[in-house]
Amino acid sequence: MSLVELSRPSEAVWQLTLCSPPDNRLTPELLSSLSDHLDTIEKEWRLSGGGEMDIKKRKTFPSGGAGAVVLTSGLDKFFSNGLDFGKAMKVDHFFEKIFDPVMWRLLTFPLITIAAITGHAFAGGMILALCCDYRVMTSGKGLLCMNEITFSSPLPNSFAAFLRIRIPHTPHLRDTLLGKRWTQPEAKAAGLIDEIVDDLSDSKAVVKRAIEVGLREGPKVAPGPWGMIKAGTYHPVFEASESYRAVLFPHQEAKAFFDRTGKKANKAKL
Repeated sequence: MSLVELSRPSEAVWQLTLCSPPDNRLTPELLSSLSDHLDTIEKEWRLSGGGEMDIKKRKTFPSGGAGAVVLTSGLDKFFSNGLDFGKAMKVDHFFEKIFDPVMWRLLTFPLITIAAITGHAFAGGMILALCCDYRVMTSGKGLLCMNEITFSSPLPNSFAAFLRIRIPHTPHLRDTLLGKRWTQPEAKAAGLIDEIVDDLSDSKAVVKRAIEVGLREGPKVAPGPWGMIKAGTYHPVFEASESYRAVLFPHQEAKAFFDRTGKKANKAKL
């Protein structure tokens, strides 16, 4: 079984399904597969009339140039539990060279993108979901959480820049950075997701709803500028990634602090 499966549930909708048990950890291999599939989708979309400036020509294609991508999981419990840190940290500049290009590709994809969140989405998994244009989520077990603070990890430059754009409401951003585990109703109220889908009687309901959203919104991207519009909107994310600004882990920050101040403390009076 491939790490990411590509299917086409309709003429105008493509589906990418993460299939890496037990929790869809984001490894370099999975991210590479996701990137390759996005290239395949864009090529098929363009060969199906997507991005064609001539309206008459677009209408000769069955889809009329419409296009949407549903990103989901083939696992019951997890959309994605984030990065495989063991593998990621073995790669020099992992985020700038491996993760960020896929994040940027998804964030600026020229088709409508919908995350069908069928379970928990943590850290990098939450970022992937937030990179999509729409998010529909299970009514069953599923939390959204940027939990880096709980395992002593700083945020990569790209994550920090993106979250400031995606979550502009200061209390919601603060709570997210402090590792809040957003329930579906809380996430919807905060604007992190668009819909909660009752899938207790039908495990496929979330994906079905995502496909419906894709069919509804997909015709809007037929002329072709949607990816470029998003690229302009999210350009600070790209700039943050390209800055290669050093991101220190807690032990490195502590060393830098004591190197600057020394370890002898002037105790505050009680």
